[in-house]
Amino acid sequence: MLRYLAIATVLVVGPLIVAAHFSKPAKPLETASVQSHGTPSAPRAQSASSFPPRGVHGEAPWALSALPECFEQEEEAHGPLAFVRAHLPPRMTPVPAPSVLEAADCRLRVLARSGIVERGTERLMIPPRALFFTDEKRFALLRLSGKSAELRIYHRTDRAPVVFTPAPR
Repeated sequence: MLRYLAIATVLVVGPLIVAAHFSKPAKPLETASVQSHGTPSAPRAQSASSFPPRGVHGEAPWALSALPECFEQEEEAHGPLAFVRAHLPPRMTPVPAPSVLEAADCRLRVLARSGIVERGTERLMIPPRALFFTDEKRFALLRLSGKSAELRIYHRTDRAPVVFTPAPR
């Protein structure tokens, strides 16, 4: 038994002794200072861009949630269509297309199975298979994607009635 203890000791302590023998102390850190020559000056003007600023354009299922100055999200549900439809408030009725909802400086245009949100130069499209509902206090966006669905319920930030007006075709 003592023989095995001696072998184990040599196996553990031996590499430590060899490592300690070959290790070298770290080189001390050297620092230096330099003199800089220069005078402070006023900031220099940047050259003008040749590209005029443009608004944001694109497809965005979350477009209404990106405009908290206009619309505030109350609820959200994801899952199978039957589950999501059960979360739709009972008095909500479908919004006919084409319709428009104006809130603050935002405009929501309801199209057949999609929508467009506009604010200034920004224009975001809510992708197809989108349905809108309202009960005049709030409105809902129901998006269908394959076998699943997503429901988001919003109200106007200014708490004014939600009135969709018919848009010219």
